[in-house]
Amino acid sequence: MKIRNTQILSALLLAVAGFAATEGWGQADPAWLRSWNEAQEYRPANIESTGRIASKDEPGIPLVIHGRVFRPDDKPADGVVVHAYHRDRDGFEFGPDDNSVTTWRLQGWVKTDAEGRFELRTIRPAPDHLGREGAHIHFTLESSDFGRQWAPKVFFSDDPQVTASQHRRSEDAGEFAWVLPVRVADGVQHIDMKIRLKEEADF
Repeated sequence: MKIRNTQILSALLLAVAGFAATEGWGQADPAWLRSWNEAQEYRPANIESTGRIASKDEPGIPLVIHGRVFRPDDKPADGVVVHAYHRDRDGFEFGPDDNSVTTWRLQGWVKTDAEGRFELRTIRPAPDHLGREGAHIHFTLESSDFGRQWAPKVFFSDDPQVTASQHRRSEDAGEFAWVLPVRVADGVQHIDMKIRLKEEADF
C-alpha cells in the first residue's frame, strides 16, 4: 500500500508539472525537474532533425509527429533541440511495475533544420491510466537565443477525453493550436504541429 501511495503521489506531482508546462508557468515542479535531469543521461550525442520516441518494437498504433518551430518574430527557428515524451499504449509514463524508474520510458530528441522542421516517429499514447486527462505528448525546447521552454502539450482532436474548453482554447491559438487532427496513411497516424518560441526561458 505504501508503494502504491508513493506511485499516486508521484503521478499527481507530475500532472501538476505537466499542467504548469501547458499554462507556461515559470517554475519547474521538483519531481518533473528530477525526471528532466535524469533524462539527460539518455540524450544522444548527435541529434538530427528526425528521430524516435518509441522504438520500432514498442506495442501500439504507429504515429508520426511532423513539427515546425518558429521564433517569437515568426521566422523559422533552426538548431532548436526538441525533447518529447508521452505515455505508452496502457497510459503509463514510467511503466506499471518498476517503482525505481523516475524518468520517462518513452522519450526522444530532435534538432530543427534550417526551416525549423522536425519529425518524430513513435506510437499513439493512451490517456492517463488514472483517468485524469486525455492522451497527450509533452514537448520541451532548448535554443541558444531563448533558453529552455515548455511548449503546450499536444492532444488529439478525436479523443473523447479532450474537453470542450481545451478545444476552444486550442482554436484560439490559431495555427499554433495544440489539439490536433489526426490523419491516417497506410495504417500510420500523423499529426502536424507548429510551436512558437517565447521571448524568455521557462526554467
